[in-house]
Amino acid sequence: MHNSAPAHIAFCDLHRAIAPIRREIDGAVADVINSGWFLRGPQVSAFEAEWAAYCGQSYCVTCNSGTDALTLAAIAAGLSDVDVQANTLPLTAIGLRRAGCRVRVGEVDGNGRLAAVTANAVPVLLYGRLPTSAEAKATLFDAAHAHGWRPPAHAIACWSFYPTKTLGGLGDGGAVTTNDAELAAQMRALSGRDDSFYDDRQITSRMDEVQAAVLRVKLRCLDEWVAARREIAELYWRYLPEDVETVSKSQTDLHHLFAIRSGQRDELADHLRENGVGTKIHFPVPLHRHNASWRDALSNYPKADEWCHTVLSLPCYPGLSDAEVRHICEMVGNFAGRLSDPAEVNTRLL
Repeated sequence: MHNSAPAHIAFCDLHRAIAPIRREIDGAVADVINSGWFLRGPQVSAFEAEWAAYCGQSYCVTCNSGTDALTLAAIAAGLSDVDVQANTLPLTAIGLRRAGCRVRVGEVDGNGRLAAVTANAVPVLLYGRLPTSAEAKATLFDAAHAHGWRPPAHAIACWSFYPTKTLGGLGDGGAVTTNDAELAAQMRALSGRDDSFYDDRQITSRMDEVQAAVLRVKLRCLDEWVAARREIAELYWRYLPEDVETVSKSQTDLHHLFAIRSGQRDELADHLRENGVGTKIHFPVPLHRHNASWRDALSNYPKADEWCHTVLSLPCYPGLSDAEVRHICEMVGNFAGRLSDPAEVNTRLL
């Protein structure tokens, strides 16, 4: 832990979580190299079993990315029409569209969740927030931000192991977990082999042995890392000015990201950068504003537009210190103090 805030606080510093287990990671990678088996070998099989067990589900099928996970799951599940919230990453819609789904973009509510959770909804567990009771009834989930979540028994959960995720590899990777044996077998066939043909929808999407070996090491730390993120969220709730709206308000959320909202988001981000604090926007452009197949010329989602114009993610990762969080919160407070009219604080820092 750091005793004082440094000159620069990175938005994401992967070294802090990796450093204590670096020797184990190095050993796992060396074991793969020494084995001479680099694709669909014992490490992938072991990780699939361990990740399925961790998620409380029976089967796990790994693949190359979270986007591919959505594609494989949607094809295997036979989905034709899906509803996706407008404030998600375009890759959610792309993964489903590649599966042949008609993607319908939906307006969000005041909490940035899909306003109308239909039978065709694919909830995106943005920022690591757990699903609402309505969302929990869905079948297919984009759980790329939700490592640590145990899906309900009926769920098909799509995961990303992109390096910055709470459980991330040393490269890209993805997986789908399910309790449906037939669905898992179909996804495994659809993920493609060099020596067999399933049907013309199959793609080449495989997790390599190195990523699986690294993820097996890191999986043993996942509960600890989720707990650390929850502790950091508690610090933000304690130190941020009362005028600042935090996106996550629940202690049970997983806090892959800690986001706030500001009516002067871009100016606030500039202010934080000038004071040594890295930030990111998740995500700046809503789906209906992209020139894509799902765009409808008549689409009008003002709440999604507002959400994407105001949301800002602050640093939140294992190893971030109390002093660093205090510094970030002080800088946010300093920005609010620069607004000349106190009444504007409530409208600009939502």
